[in-house]
Amino acid sequence: MKKLIAILLVLCVAHLYVGFYRTRWAEDNKRVFFIKKYPSLQVEFVNLFASDADDKSLDQLTPLERTAVRDYCKYRLGIETELKTQTELDACKAR
Repeated sequence: MKKLIAILLVLCVAHLYVGFYRTRWAEDNKRVFFIKKYPSLQVEFVNLFASDADDKSLDQLTPLERTAVRDYCKYRLGIETELKTQTELDACKAR
């Protein structure tokens, strides 16, 4: 019983602190796992920069894409941003 409780505790902590995103390269798609900077129930993130597509500028991002970039930057990179300027977007893209 103690082992079961310990395993469940480890799984809960892993769920809070481990995330992943999928790359979208033409020939090789992978899941990239990472340790989150902050605990979150969200496990799957979107990295708009991990693809063969041309990078979008800030004014080309939809509100949904902006939210995805903000979440990725906060939990993956530890950068809390509001994405008001292109420089903030470039800071997330550079890492």
